[in-house]
Amino acid sequence: MIYKNTFKDYILAKGIQVVDKFSSYDTNKTVNEHLLEEQLLLISSFHKIVKGDTGPIKDRLDSSIGRVVENYKVGTKKLARDMKRLKSDNKYGQDLNEFEKIILSMGNYYIERGEKVIKHVYDNKYYDLITRSMQNREICLGSVDFKNIVLLDNIMVKRIDKCSYNMVEMDCFNLLYKYKKKGYKFDYKKLVSKFCEFEKLNKNSYEYIIALLSYPYEVIRQCNRYRQEKKGWTEEEYVLRLKKAMEVDKESLI
Repeated sequence: MIYKNTFKDYILAKGIQVVDKFSSYDTNKTVNEHLLEEQLLLISSFHKIVKGDTGPIKDRLDSSIGRVVENYKVGTKKLARDMKRLKSDNKYGQDLNEFEKIILSMGNYYIERGEKVIKHVYDNKYYDLITRSMQNREICLGSVDFKNIVLLDNIMVKRIDKCSYNMVEMDCFNLLYKYKKKGYKFDYKKLVSKFCEFEKLNKNSYEYIIALLSYPYEVIRQCNRYRQEKKGWTEEEYVLRLKKAMEVDKESLI
């Protein structure tokens, strides 16, 4: 088979413009809940337009379905192994540094949170969400902030290289997590509920997104960095980054 079209051709044919820049749009607006709600509506409109079979195209889209949940499961298990090692080291008198002492004192809390998130996902018919996404051939944008997708005369996007077959819930999560990570005190439950309303999704989708927003991702990421020892940071830098991660992950929504 000869593939003549690209994914860019596909979305252009759907009426979405792919541009290098937005010439008449302020991408540096002060973010508030109203703007986030409008952005979620725009993302939902993108989803509805592009979903379906793309046909024979050169650059076949990857599937990212289930990747985040699997990564969360792996991260939680790795932290549990770290805790087991640190408990053993501490038991046999091996000196622990400040980073390790913090993890030893707080690790169980983050493991329990991670496990709670994963259980919550599966308790709310996770596999049904995956099945729906696959049957609908749902396509996520991946890069969903104000600097990549806007609505002027029609929908305009700059980067489409992060597009993939995935559950539409993931674009909502990606947008809201960005601002939750930055410390914005928005009503995330309300915003998730609005997105589900735009997409006509059920309660299981709402619970799925809320669960992902509750996972202690930043803390576990810092633990992975420490374990891999690829950054070459000092002990003080590792501790500082861990404390910042704990502040980011302070709030759970479930």
